[in-house]
Amino acid sequence: MIPLFVENALVVGMTKVSDVTAGGHVLVEDGVITALHGDAERRAREIAAAGQPLERLDARGLWLLPGFVQTHIHLCQALLRNGPDDLPLLPWLRTHVWPGEAAHDEATLEISARLGLAELLAGGTTAILDMGTVRHTDAVFRAAEASGLRVTSGNALMDDPATNPENLRVGTAESLEEVERLAKKWHGTADGKLRVAYCPRFAVSCTDRLLRGAAARARANGFLVHTHASENADEVALVMQRTGKRNVAYLDDVGISGSHVVLAHVIHTDGAERALLAARGTTVAHCPSSNLKLASGICPVPEYRAQGIRVTIGADGAPCNDRLDAFTEMRLAALLPKVRLGPGALSAWDVVRMATAEGASALRLPTGTLETGRRADLLLLDPGSGFAEPTTWRDDPYGPIVYSMDRSHVVATFVDGISRYRRGASFPLKPSSAEIGAAVAALKRRRLEQKR
Repeated sequence: MIPLFVENALVVGMTKVSDVTAGGHVLVEDGVITALHGDAERRAREIAAAGQPLERLDARGLWLLPGFVQTHIHLCQALLRNGPDDLPLLPWLRTHVWPGEAAHDEATLEISARLGLAELLAGGTTAILDMGTVRHTDAVFRAAEASGLRVTSGNALMDDPATNPENLRVGTAESLEEVERLAKKWHGTADGKLRVAYCPRFAVSCTDRLLRGAAARARANGFLVHTHASENADEVALVMQRTGKRNVAYLDDVGISGSHVVLAHVIHTDGAERALLAARGTTVAHCPSSNLKLASGICPVPEYRAQGIRVTIGADGAPCNDRLDAFTEMRLAALLPKVRLGPGALSAWDVVRMATAEGASALRLPTGTLETGRRADLLLLDPGSGFAEPTTWRDDPYGPIVYSMDRSHVVATFVDGISRYRRGASFPLKPSSAEIGAAVAALKRRRLEQKR
């Protein structure tokens, strides 16, 4: 791998609020940040003097920061975008998302994953925690391997015959065995960028036996667990009816809590559940666009953070927000708490940390900050693109990133120091319009067949 020397950038290291260096330099060797600023410049001179290859990138006028980490994505839903818009969670799942997922075969799922991954890279996201559907998860991993993005994913676990459609349900033992098969094939591949997680859909979709089995196996094997929790008031009521407990408390009871667990949404919680989240070190994945579109509610992010609960950022699936864009999620995450708690409720610095360092920590990734020894997952932004060029009114970059910028400002996205997206360059990962059209037509045809 040819070393990469990024020079003359505004380097936003994300280790602390003051970690901003104008005219800074970053050196990457074998996918790792090995030197910064003056040390990087000296090491680059040594490499050049030795006659060794060196890729130089003059980033004068550009901003360099860690790539975004999104902790809740559904790549399997990218082709279900622009579906019905005005439904709450449970009817939306039953009438659109679950029939759409059940219609996938290997080919359509791979197109869906490629489309989602291309959009993520174009928006500066370098790592995700994804939840697949119940079958064909190899297709997601094949697309992830081709993308170069850092992907943790797994088959959705849905075994309860009382709550799941027959064509989107797999038995308890078979579901868990499929996770183990995927792990043997994919976990740790692509130089460690691909990993398998246990992904029970949510408590409503899973039997007690499945949840306990997934929790035990994940702990035994050191895997992450990813599920939805307390997204919708009707969901919370249904879990209470089924188990006699509130959602987060029930998940804790079956073993789904701890620093290896990421719960998506977590809007409707009481004081006891919040204390459990804090005590166990469980992560909350905040998905504001999805929560607003489905009218699920607003996650109490400042309160969680005040209690020491880690909160990260995710776009969720394309059908419930219509874009997989970290900039949109950051902007909404910053704005929503202000209505309840005042303008200082959540700073732009806090939100960018949630989308970088906190996400990386939740997924146990050696990324998220620009420090020596970290993997070089990098995002290069052009502050002068469009109409959002910062003025002299502020000295830090966090406000412009959160409130002014969007993915049109992304110049390049690097994973392990390798360019995976460059603005204006050929981007073969993204499926063609013909491929997308054929895949959507196949899904529609199979959905009609399901109804017969």
